Amino acid sequence: MRLPSNLRAGLIALVAVIGVGATGFVVIGDFDPGEALYVTVITITTVGYSEIGGPFDGGTRLWVVIVLLSGMGAAFYTATSVVEFGLETVVGSDYRKRRKMTKEISNMRDHVIVCGFGRVGSTAWHALKRDNVDAVVIEADALTSESAVAAGALVVEGDATRDQVLKEAGVAHASGVIAAVASASDNLVITLSVRSLRPTLPVAARAVDHETETKLTLAGATSVVTPELVGGERLAALVADPDLAGFLDAVVYNPAIEFRIKRYVVDESSSVVGRTLADLSLLGDSGAMVVGVASGKESVRINPSPNQPFAAGDIVYGLGTMDHLTNLGMILTAE
Repeated sequence: MRLPSNLRAGLIALVAVIGVGATGFVVIGDFDPGEALYVTVITITTVGYSEIGGPFDGGTRLWVVIVLLSGMGAAFYTATSVVEFGLETVVGSDYRKRRKMTKEISNMRDHVIVCGFGRVGSTAWHALKRDNVDAVVIEADALTSESAVAAGALVVEGDATRDQVLKEAGVAHASGVIAAVASASDNLVITLSVRSLRPTLPVAARAVDHETETKLTLAGATSVVTPELVGGERLAALVADPDLAGFLDAVVYNPAIEFRIKRYVVDESSSVVGRTLADLSLLGDSGAMVVGVASGKESVRINPSPNQPFAAGDIVYGLGTMDHLTNLGMILTAE
C-alpha cells in the first residue's frame, strides 16, 4: 500500500532529525555513535537523561535544545499523519471521498443548492446535471444522502433549515437555492434562512397547496411550485389532448432532442441593440427561436412582434438545443 505524501514527508523528517541529531552529539558532545543515537531518541521523546553521564557543556546543551524542538515538531507531524492514515484505512474510501467532496464544495462558485434529495429534489438535481449546472445537495437522512453520493452528487449531510449547513453548502457563492424537502414548514424556514444570509439570492420552493404558496411567497421565495397541482394539470392534459402532451414530451423531456428554454439579458454593447427581429436572422444564425421578450418590468411578450427593436437590458427567452442556445447567447452579448 502506497503511503500518503504527508505521512512519507513526516517519516523522512523524523529520520532526518534523528540522523542529524545523533551526528551532532558525536561531533559536539564527543559521544560514541550508539550513545549519540540513544541520546537523540530520548531527547525527542523527552524521557530524560537519568542514565547518561553529565553535566553537558554549553555546546551540547544548545544542541539538545535544537534537537528537542525540531524532533518534537517532526514527531508530532508524523503522529498526526499516522492517525489520519489510520482513519482512512479503517473508514476506507468513504472518508477520503467525503473529505475530497468537502474541499470541492468549498471551492464551488455559481452553483445551485438543492435542499432535499427525495422525489422532487432528486428530479431537480438530475435536471441540473443534464444541463451541466453545478449543484450541491443538502440531505438530512443518512441513507438518502448515501444514495445521492452514489448518484454522483456533491452532498452536505445535515438539516437545511440551519444557517451553518447552508453555509457549508456554499450559500455565500451560490447562484440559487431549491427548497424541495417534504415538509412545507421546513421549506418555509429554508426560504427565510436564505433570505437572511443572501437577501437577493433566487429561491425556488416546493409547496403543498395554495396556502403554502402564499406563505412561501411572503417569506421571499422567488418562485413557488406545487408538484401535486402541476401533476394534476399534466394528467388532465394527457386525457384531454394526448397528442399535444406527446409533443410537449418530445420537446421538453426527450433527452434525444434536448430542447431547452433559456433566459438572456441583452448586453448594452450587443450588435442587436436598436435592431428588430425582422432585421436579424437569429433563428438562421443561432438555430434557436426567440419565444419571448420582456422590456424593463413589463410582463413577457410571448411570440414578440418582429418590428419591436431590442434595447439594452431586454430579457430574451430562447428555445432550442443547448448548442443553439449557446449560439444565441453569444449573439445577444457580442459586439
